[in-house]
Order: sequence, then structure tokens, then C-alpha cells
Amino acid sequence: MTSVCACAAFGLLSISVATDYWLFTKEKTKETPGNKTATAKYRSVYSGLWRRCKYDSEHKPADCSYIEYFTDEDREGLGPTDAILLNIRQATMFPLVSLLILLIGGIMCFIGHCNDNRKILTFVSGILFVLAGLCTLVGIILYIGSITGEVGNKPRASIEEPRFLYDYGSSFFMAVGSFVLTELSGVFSVYLYISKHKHSQRVKRLALKAEHNDRNHQAARHIRRLPRENSRERSQSRDRSRDPSASRSESYFTYTPISDASHELSNYAFTR
Repeated sequence: MTSVCACAAFGLLSISVATDYWLFTKEKTKETPGNKTATAKYRSVYSGLWRRCKYDSEHKPADCSYIEYFTDEDREGLGPTDAILLNIRQATMFPLVSLLILLIGGIMCFIGHCNDNRKILTFVSGILFVLAGLCTLVGIILYIGSITGEVGNKPRASIEEPRFLYDYGSSFFMAVGSFVLTELSGVFSVYLYISKHKHSQRVKRLALKAEHNDRNHQAARHIRRLPRENSRERSQSRDRSRDPSASRSESYFTYTPISDASHELSNYAFTR
């Protein structure tokens, strides 16, 4: 799930940065003096982070040009669209930094998933995903601020038609979706690391407990075996004490042979 969210966030942000559909604007052109009955004409522009494209109708090809970031052009006399495009320059670098951090975090996340010995990379990738999401969020806020800061200062008349209209495009909403997916990737990565760490600690505790139980079982078996061996030794020693040995039988039951003369002497009675 973490890898899917990270890849989707990287893809959405890449498409968002590369495409030109961040903002659609319609700016009212100058009216002909004395002709108040004519319908208002608008100049339509859609722009991204790098280019702006002007188009008058849907059937004509758009006239696109790159936004000049390194210029000292004066803002005085510029229309709302051109002033906004000058203001968004400060917001462009944050999506690029977010893309770089997302790429590094995705590589670390993949290595952490494949190699169990480097599970810490999963946690590091989660931190990087959170940082990438914050960079994207800062870029989005600055982009919105550059638009509202320019449009909000313009006076509005309730009777006249609006002089400037704007709407956010698909590229902008892709960046918002990338921010959401990036933060989810960070949360999932940290949660996955915590789950893996708890599982490894549980496995170690179970292994130590099993080893301790084996040692206790072996010690108990050894203790139960000792009385049997002692009783067996005592019974063997008792049996040896009851059975006469060869030396003792010979010492107790040896006798001297009696001669015939002694038999003859036993027939006589000697008087005192």
C-alpha cells in the first residue's frame, strides 16, 4: 500500500508539473470608447508553471510561450493574468523539491521493503514522504496566495460584468491529490516500520522465552534424574554389602585338615 501511494503521488506530481493546466483565466479586453452596447470580450489564457497559452476560440490553436522567470519586468501596467504569472515564480521551486524528495524516499522505501536488514530505511522514507508533502503544500499555498493577492485587490462593481475570471485546472488538482497521497505514504511507511519492529521484538521475546523454557526443562529433568541415580547407587552398594566376597568366604571358611592320629586321640579319655 505504501509503495502504491508513493508511486501514484510521484506520477501525479510529475504530470502536474509538466502540464499547462494549473490556471484558466479570462481577462476583459479594453472596450471601444463610446460603444457601451457591445458585448464584452475576454482574452482566455491557460497556464502552468512554465508556459502560458492564449486562445481566442476553441477552433484556433493556442499561442503558447514560456514564462520568463528571470526578468526585471515592471508590474505597473500589467493585466491581472500577467501579474499573477509573475507572482507564481516563488511557488514553482517547491513542487520540484517535492519531486526530488519523493524520488529519494521511494527508492529508500523499496530497499526497506526488499531487505529486512535495512528496515530503518522504511522509517526514513516515511519522514521524507512527509517532508515532500509539506513542500507540495507550501507550493500550493503560495500559488493560491499569488492569485488571491492579485485578484483581491481589484475593486468589483456589482452592476458591470467582471473584468477578470479565473478557475483552477486539472494540473492544480493533481498537485492537491499528490499532496494527499504523499502524506498517506508517509503515515503508512512509519506505521509499517513500527509494525515490523514490534513483530521482530515479539519474535525475539518468544525465542528467548522458548530457550529459557528449554533450559528449565533440561534442568528439571536433570534434577529428577539425580534421586534415581542416588537410589540406584545405594541399592547397588547395599547388595554388595549383603553378598560375601571371595576373600571373606575364604577367610571364614578355611580349615586345617585333621590327621588320622588326631582321630585316634579323640577315642581316649584323659583323666586329670
